[in-house]
Amino acid sequence: MKLFEDLEWGPAFKRAAFLVAFWLLALYILNVSFPETFVLGLDSTAGVISMLVNAVLFFFFFAVFTAFTERSKKRRAAAIRAQRKGEAGARVKDKPGAPEDGEEAEPGELRGRHNPNTSRKKAARRRRR
Repeated sequence: MKLFEDLEWGPAFKRAAFLVAFWLLALYILNVSFPETFVLGLDSTAGVISMLVNAVLFFFFFAVFTAFTERSKKRRAAAIRAQRKGEAGARVKDKPGAPEDGEEAEPGELRGRHNPNTSRKKAARRRRR
């Protein structure tokens, strides 16, 4: 299935386990610190079981959410790297209506590309002044 392609589950499970452990620790500390205001019912078996069931459900939800988030972050970073390398220019040429050799491109299509009309020596001289 393409939806679950390129997902890295190992780091997602580690991050989810850390977050669930932190969440359970915070709930326990709040329960011990403020027992009259923050009642979780951890003194009974039913309260402990319901807390563990919630922790397991939260773990799996957060693991899936993290895996999809990391995949989209990596895809965005790869697209930005490709655009910087100039592969985006190759895609623009492949589009229908793109300028052929010898034709001028529209101003919007040149955005983000290297400008060959600039001189690095001139810019360095200006900075030294």
